[in-house]
Amino acid sequence: MTLPAHAHLQRLLAFLKKYWRALLTLFFSLLLPLLGFVKIAEEVYEKEPFAFEEPLMLAVHAGASTALNNVTRFLSLFGNMAGMVPLTGLLSVMLYRIRPRLAYFLLLALGGTVAINTVLKQFFDRPRPAFWTPFLPEPDFSFPSGHAMFASALVSAVVVILWSTRWRLPALVCGALYVLAMMWSWVYIGVHYPTDVTAGALVSVAWVVGLNYVLHVHRILRPAPAASAERPGEERGRQETSSAQ
Repeated sequence: MTLPAHAHLQRLLAFLKKYWRALLTLFFSLLLPLLGFVKIAEEVYEKEPFAFEEPLMLAVHAGASTALNNVTRFLSLFGNMAGMVPLTGLLSVMLYRIRPRLAYFLLLALGGTVAINTVLKQFFDRPRPAFWTPFLPEPDFSFPSGHAMFASALVSAVVVILWSTRWRLPALVCGALYVLAMMWSWVYIGVHYPTDVTAGALVSVAWVVGLNYVLHVHRILRPAPAASAERPGEERGRQETSSAQ
């Protein structure tokens, strides 16, 4: 028997009322970053220039100084393999002592990011910017930025792990600042276009969040609901015993 249209509408409204928070989280954490990456990647694949990139990069480079050069050198340590491998290993050991599944998730999230970055660079083969000679040159292709991808994947994984704890907001804020600093640094150096770092950060968020939805990692540290001190049946039985006395 086919349900009338208003019955389907009621079911849909009931579903949205129950799951609207989860749906919004899914949209902003997975679908929106993925769509943003696809939009940028489409333009890069078609070799379409982004008019804003050269003026923006030159404006960023205009503020170059020895102090900023040293800052970007320091940040670069946390975006290449030499820095990310020890950091990932240390975090994985710490997480393994808490929940082995969290360590496996972190390794899979960052290992998958390396694989995705390698494939995408070879597929798009975008040349590096050539507006000035960078003091930290990079030999491979430009799109997407590996440093931005690794930083974004690390932050996304940490936020997912801490999502059910009180540390969720501090991890989100500090992580976002770290990713933005990493994105800025490679545009400042001159080895990445702004769209390289933006696309890299977005695709890593989509990858890690998608992995979380498959593995349900965000539920691992969720606090268990407080157990009732006594069952309702036991309470009623005690009340009846007291009344009889």
